[in-house]
Amino acid sequence: MSARDTLAALLDRRGEQDRPLALWWRDDDLETPSGALSVCLEALGEAGIAAAFAAIPGGLTAEAVAALDGTGSALFVHGWAHTNHAPAGEKKCEFGATRPLADRLAEIARGWARLRQVGGERALACFVPPWNRIGEDLLPVLGEGGIAALSAFASPKRPAPPASVPRLDAHVDLIDWRGTGKPVPGATLATEIIKHDGVDGPVGILSHHRVTDRGAWTDWQPILRLLSDHPAVQWLSPGDALARVGVEPGKRRRL
Repeated sequence: MSARDTLAALLDRRGEQDRPLALWWRDDDLETPSGALSVCLEALGEAGIAAAFAAIPGGLTAEAVAALDGTGSALFVHGWAHTNHAPAGEKKCEFGATRPLADRLAEIARGWARLRQVGGERALACFVPPWNRIGEDLLPVLGEGGIAALSAFASPKRPAPPASVPRLDAHVDLIDWRGTGKPVPGATLATEIIKHDGVDGPVGILSHHRVTDRGAWTDWQPILRLLSDHPAVQWLSPGDALARVGVEPGKRRRL
């Protein structure tokens, strides 16, 4: 049985059990419009998916925001400039504990302010740390930067530590960063969703449009079509996904 058929069987069982699978989509590193962004938006649009674009506030342009018109997409705060501040030899990180806490909080507030300025109503107060890494000393005080939620990557090997704000993490990464550095095959997308069947809350799928070509989106389309057409799947908008983890509507655009 193919991975797609196995996923279809899983969805059939969930439908029979009245257990719909809630999914949401995050795409990282939005700054400027590009051909890659257009291909991403086209593919997601064909599948009826409204994505959360983690936008880099320091480089985000009004033209990139305008490219999202008519898509139902939203913007999350993706750090400030996606700059690595980690010491040599350590994993890349922009908001790690090696920087003063006050400086990082101020930068988060600055990024959120700029996202609201450029993104307008699309801007939602969810913080996405670059490289999905964040100093644990920031977790209890994230709300002080105007943030209402945190979105990183939930690894099955290590539970994500709690934060002072709700977590809306991604679970399925469509880039094989530790291997080929390229987009994963469609079969892998199906297999990874199956692996996360028991996740408590919505399952997040993570893409990076800047390193994804049309061929990858074409390869993923049969799986996306299955997920969009199956009655046991609920695709959540970014706002609805935040609501599922307890972020009240008034806090999504908190000042």
